[in-house]
Amino acid sequence: MVLGYANEGNLRSYLKVKFDSLEWGDKIRMALDITCGLKCLHSKKIIHRDLHSKNILVNNGRLLIADFGLSKHLTDATSNSMGNRTGITEYIDPRCFRDFKYVRREKSDIYSLGILLWEITSGRPPFHDDNVSQAQDDPEQSNLRYHIGYLNLREKPIDGTPLEYQQLYQKCWDGDPEKRPDVNQVYNEILCQYNADDIHEKHEDFSSSNSSNSHDNLNISSDYSEPYLGSEFD
Repeated sequence: MVLGYANEGNLRSYLKVKFDSLEWGDKIRMALDITCGLKCLHSKKIIHRDLHSKNILVNNGRLLIADFGLSKHLTDATSNSMGNRTGITEYIDPRCFRDFKYVRREKSDIYSLGILLWEITSGRPPFHDDNVSQAQDDPEQSNLRYHIGYLNLREKPIDGTPLEYQQLYQKCWDGDPEKRPDVNQVYNEILCQYNADDIHEKHEDFSSSNSSNSHDNLNISSDYSEPYLGSEFD
């Protein structure tokens, strides 16, 4: 159902193919697409819990959040020592590696969002090695979980990334969930950067052309002044 809207695959494959042709304005808009989608989820008290670049879909250059297999409503979230670490290691809240009883909340999604904001600037997944298995029982993955969770291992900023953007994703991936911003704060900061790049008018044209589309599916797109569910694209 969702894949029908994704004519350019997922974000990871899209960056691999398109990264060299992306301008900063394209990257900040992509960051805003993801953040606006997450803002919509959190406004409905839904935690995604498995955000990564393989479940962000791309349609005509616009990004949609997909794959709600691990999603939970806040009132349904319970402690689960096994499910706590389910997902792709690099995007999982480090608190999960230190405390098996920790229950993922909105701030866990914010950590994943911070990783995605960095990935948009790098064009590659964090700590990526094509020769390393991503299996959850891989010793190298266990070692990576230790370094992320206990030694605060994070990727380094990419040269040329605006300082304000660097500082934002670094706040998002802080090891202490309480020190991370909420999604509204992230959204507002990225929106300011988006507008500062003088590309807001281009987005307004896009939003206007899509304002009458149906809202039936849980693929998340963005009208940056008012996020909504299930945008269809031409």
